[in-house]
Amino acid sequence: MSKKTVLTFLLICMMLSPVWVRAELSTRLFRNYSAADGLADNSAQVISCMPCGRLVIATMGQINFYDGQRFEYIDPTDENIFPLKNYHGNYHLYFDRYDHIWLKNKLSVTCVDLVTERFVNSVESVFKGFGIKQNVTDMFVDQDGIVWLLTDGGLFNSKTKKTLKIRKDLNLQDLEIYKGNTLLLFYENGLVEMYEMPTAKKIHESYAYGPQDMDRFRFSSVLKVDGNKIYQIRNGFKDAILNQFDVEKRQWKEVLRTPYHLNNMTDRDSVLYIPSEYGYWTYDVVTDKLTHADNLRLVNGQTLNTDINVMAFDNQGGLWAGTERRGLLYSMPYTPPFTIYDWSQKRAAELGAMMDGMDKPIMFRHKFVNTVYKDSRGWTWVGTSQGLQLYRKLTDMLPQVITKKDGLLNNVIHSVVEDKQHNIWVATSYGISCLTFKGDKIRYIIGYNHNENLPRESFVNGKAMCLPSGELVMQSLDHVLIFNPKGMKTVSGEFPFKLYPKLIRLQVNGNEIDTGQEYEGDVILDKALSWTEEINLNYTQNSTTLVFSALNYFRPQQTCYRVRVKGLMDDWHVYTRANSAGLIDARGMFHLPLMSLSPGTYTIELQASMVPDRWDTEPLQWVVKINEPWWRTTGLFSILGLLLLVLTVINTYLFHRNYKLRAQRNRGEQTIIRRICTIARRLSTRGEIVLEPTSEEMRTGEYAIQEDIDPQFVKVMERLVSFVNKADKNQLSMRVLSSESGLNVQDFYRVVSDNVFKSPRLLYRKMMLDRATKLLKMSSKSVSEIADECGFVSPNYFISTFYRVHQMTPKEFREAR
Repeated sequence: MSKKTVLTFLLICMMLSPVWVRAELSTRLFRNYSAADGLADNSAQVISCMPCGRLVIATMGQINFYDGQRFEYIDPTDENIFPLKNYHGNYHLYFDRYDHIWLKNKLSVTCVDLVTERFVNSVESVFKGFGIKQNVTDMFVDQDGIVWLLTDGGLFNSKTKKTLKIRKDLNLQDLEIYKGNTLLLFYENGLVEMYEMPTAKKIHESYAYGPQDMDRFRFSSVLKVDGNKIYQIRNGFKDAILNQFDVEKRQWKEVLRTPYHLNNMTDRDSVLYIPSEYGYWTYDVVTDKLTHADNLRLVNGQTLNTDINVMAFDNQGGLWAGTERRGLLYSMPYTPPFTIYDWSQKRAAELGAMMDGMDKPIMFRHKFVNTVYKDSRGWTWVGTSQGLQLYRKLTDMLPQVITKKDGLLNNVIHSVVEDKQHNIWVATSYGISCLTFKGDKIRYIIGYNHNENLPRESFVNGKAMCLPSGELVMQSLDHVLIFNPKGMKTVSGEFPFKLYPKLIRLQVNGNEIDTGQEYEGDVILDKALSWTEEINLNYTQNSTTLVFSALNYFRPQQTCYRVRVKGLMDDWHVYTRANSAGLIDARGMFHLPLMSLSPGTYTIELQASMVPDRWDTEPLQWVVKINEPWWRTTGLFSILGLLLLVLTVINTYLFHRNYKLRAQRNRGEQTIIRRICTIARRLSTRGEIVLEPTSEEMRTGEYAIQEDIDPQFVKVMERLVSFVNKADKNQLSMRVLSSESGLNVQDFYRVVSDNVFKSPRLLYRKMMLDRATKLLKMSSKSVSEIADECGFVSPNYFISTFYRVHQMTPKEFREAR
C-alpha cells in the first residue's frame, strides 16, 4: 500500500471516527542504534526493560542485552527451539516468575535462563519441571509471571498444577489474569471468556466486534493491561484494530482501525503508544485523543519515515523503538528545552538583532579574549581559547581556570551569560555547558550538545543574553537558539528516577571473564554477572577490574559514582566524568581497578547518581575474595594445628614415658653403682669377707666350683676396686666407671648388669682365687698365710678350692712355675 493511499485512508478515518485523529511529525527527538553499535541484527522485534534497568531486545531469533555500554547477544541452536503447533503469531516475549525469558515466534518458542543468560537446551525439560506430561502446543505467561501451558487436555496452570478445560474448536491466542482471581481467555474470532479462579467457573463471555469482523482480524493478538481495562490489538491479513475491554463493566470499545498492521503497545502517563507499519500512534486514555506520528526526527536533523515493531519505556522514562530494518531508536525522557531558528525564520532575525554589536573584539588585561561577562555576584568571567577564567575580584592576580578536565564540553569559550537562578551558561565550539553552584563553589557542570537538539557548529563570540522573561538566547554560526533554564531537571538535579549500578564486565589479570568460562583451571563465574554478588579468585588472580553501569541512557556522561572498598579504602570516594582520570568513560561506565590484592575479603560498596552531592539510594555490594595459597589456607592450618596437637600429645606421652624410663634407669644405675661400691669395699677390707664351704659342700664333702660369673666382669671389678674405694661416691656414674674399666658404656652396662647381682660369694671366691694365684707366683708367703690373706676360712678349704680350679695344689702350682 502506497504512502498516499494510507494518508487518504487516514483522512477518511478522521472524518468517520468519533475520536480526534491528527497526523504530524513526532515531537520527540530520536537517536539511532544499529548493528554497527553491536546489535545482533537491525530488525528489532521486541523490547523490554527489566526491573534492574537493563534492556532485552529480541532481533531475528537472538536475545540482546543492553547495559548502556554495549550490546551482548545470544543465538539459539536447533536444540533450543521447541515447536508450538498452535501459535501462529509473530514475536512475543514473556518474563516469568521462575527467572526465564520466553520468546515465541511462529510455531516455536525458546527459553533463556536469566541466571546464566543462556538458552535452555531442552525447553521440554522445563515444561516437565512444571509438572506437565502431555505435549505442549502453546504457552503463555500472565502479568503475575505464572506460566500457562496449552495441551490437548486443556490449559495447565504451572502454579496450581490444575488443568482448565477450554474450547477446542477455536485457537486460543492470548490470556491474562485480572486481580489475581479472574482469568480472561482471548480466542481467534474475538471471543473473550472470563473464569473465576480457582473454581474455574465461567462468569462471562462476549465478542470484541460483530460477525463481519471475526474472520477479518484473526491472525494475531497483542494485549496490554491498564488498570481495569485491557487493550487488544488484533491484526488481519493487511489491516488491524485496537479495542478496549472494560473488565469491570464487561464492555468492549473500538479505539482505532488502520489499513495496515499495528504491532505492539506500551503506555506511560495515561498515554498508550502503538507502533505500526507507518510510524506510531498515541492514544490519550483520559481525553480519548488519537495522534499519529508518521515521521520521526533524528538528532542529526534527518526526518525518518519507518515502520516500528515495538516501543518500550526504560526506568528513566526514555522511549525505545524497535524498527524492522533500522535497528533501535531512542528518545530522551524530557523534551529538549532548546528551540532552534535558522536565518530564514523571522524569529531568528528578531533575536539576532537584540545581540547586535556584542561580538566586538574585547581586550582584557592587555590581551584579546573571546568574551568578558560580569555576573550578579560581581565575579568576572573571561572566555578564552584555553578555557574559562573566573576572577572573583578584579584585583585577583591569578584566575580560577575551568576546562574540559573540570567538565566543560570544550575549552574554546565564545560567550557567557547568567540565568535568573544564578547559574552560568557557557557557549563553546562544541555545545553548551552550565555551571551550577552550592554557595560560592561550583557544584557540578552539565553539558548539552547535538543530542539535545543543539546545532553542530561553533557559537559566536559574546553573543549571549538573558531576556526579562528568564529565557536565554545564544547565537551560533547559522542559528539562533532560545531556551528557559527554569524548571530544567538536568540543572536542578531533581530527577524522578534513581540510578542503581550493575556489574557488567569483569577482567582478571587483563583477561575478560565470561559466564562458565574456565580460566587457569577455575570457573570464576557460574552465574551471569547481573546475578553475581561474590567473586572468588585464587592468590595468582589478584589483579582485577570491575566495570559498572548505572544504566543511565538519558545522560550517561552526567553519571556520578560514590565508592568505597572495605579492606582496601574505607573512605568514600566520589567520581565524576571530569575528576575520574578516565575511570568513568564517555558512556558513563565506571571502571574500578583492584590491583595486586593481598589474600583477603574486599567488599565493594557503590552508589550512582545524576549529581555528585546527592546519594539517596542504599549502596549496592559486591564481594571479591582472594584466597590464600594452599599452604596458607585455613583448612591446611587446621590440619597442621591438629597434627601439631597430636604430635604434642605423642611427644608428651613419650617424654613422660622416657622420663619414667630414665628415672628407672637412673635408679637402676645407682643401685648398680652402690652394688659395685659395696663389692669393692668388701674386697679391700680384710676380714670383711670369709670364704667357707656352703652347707651343701659340707654335707656332700665336695667343694663345687660354679663358673657362672663372666670372667670379663671379674677383670672389670679388679680394675675398679682401687678406683672406687678412692673416688667420691657422689661423682660416680656408669660413664665414669666404664671409662675407668676400659669398656664403652654399652658394653660396660651389659657386663655389669648381667653379673653384679649374682651371688657375691662366687665373685669373691673367684677374685680371691685369682689373688691367691698371683701371690703364689710373686711372693714367698706360705699357703696358710695366703689362705688367710685371701679370706679363706681354712687352709684346707683354700687348697681344696684351688685344686678344683687348677687341678693341682697350691704347693704344686708354686713348684711348677
